[in-house]
Amino acid sequence: MANNAVSNTGPILHLTEISFIKALELFSFVLIPEEVSNELRKHGIKIPRSVKIKSLDSKSKDRVKVLTNQYSIDSGEAEAIALALQEKASYFLTDDLEARQVAKNYNLEVHGTVGIVLRAFRHKLINKKEAIEKVRSLKNTSSLFITQDLISNIIEAIEDFS
Repeated sequence: MANNAVSNTGPILHLTEISFIKALELFSFVLIPEEVSNELRKHGIKIPRSVKIKSLDSKSKDRVKVLTNQYSIDSGEAEAIALALQEKASYFLTDDLEARQVAKNYNLEVHGTVGIVLRAFRHKLINKKEAIEKVRSLKNTSSLFITQDLISNIIEAIEDFS
């Protein structure tokens, strides 16, 4: 089964902030559109070697216009959704609530940074202690907006996982 993903800026930014970009190894490959590449560079983020920049075809460029006009998402998110559809990606990676909803409208399977950390734990890329540490660092050292209640619930789920 294919295990490829397309990401918008958020997950790559937040995984970099918590020093866990290696979590992207969970996927066969991760693609990003040009706009996401530009956004990451604006944040001073070097594009990880495991991430490839992919151009949109003309049909997907048209879809970007529709997505940005029809929904309240920015061009990076719209390009990433269009690329996920163009490449028939297994997963769409985003932390943005609006982009998540739009992606679900197009039947894309969506995962955010928290989901990637949990997946890394379930696939034994990290142990329980490291998973809890990464989740805590999402609250303390990343720019991801996440509530303490959610952090507590996630840690409880990790503790209960056998």
